Amino acid sequence: MRAACALLLCVAALAVPGPVGASWSRSATGSGAIKSKTMPAANGVPSGSVPLLSHDVTVTWSAAQFAGGGNVPGYAVKRYDSVTHTQQTILSACSGIVAATSCVEHSVPTGSWVYTVTPAAGSWRGTESGFSAAVVVGP
Repeated sequence: MRAACALLLCVAALAVPGPVGASWSRSATGSGAIKSKTMPAANGVPSGSVPLLSHDVTVTWSAAQFAGGGNVPGYAVKRYDSVTHTQQTILSACSGIVAATSCVEHSVPTGSWVYTVTPAAGSWRGTESGFSAAVVVGP
C-alpha cells in the first residue's frame, strides 16, 4: 500500500505545473494524509531606484503567496547587465535570501543594471520574475 501511495504522490506532483512540494503523514491509527503546495512565480517585476550621486540601489517588489494561502518567506534577488543580461554579483543587503519585499544594494558599480526576484522557501525556488526597468548608476 505504501508503494502505491508513494507512486500516486509522485504522479500527482508531476501533474501540477511549477515547483511543487508534497508530504505524506501517517497517524498512529494507520490513516494518512497528503499535503502539497505549489511555489508561485514572482509577482510582477521588481523596480529599482538610485538617488542622485549615489551607488545605493533600492530594489522593491510585490509579495508572492502560495496558491493555498500563506506568504512566501523569502526572495533571491539577482542583478544583470541591462544590455548583455550577464548575471552580476549581488552586494550587501540584497544577497542571499531576503525576508522582505525590498532591499538596498550598496556600492553598486557604475553601469546600467536590471534586477529580478525569485520566491524562495528554504532550498525551494519559484520562477524568476522578468527584468526590472534599467537602473543607471553614474560615476
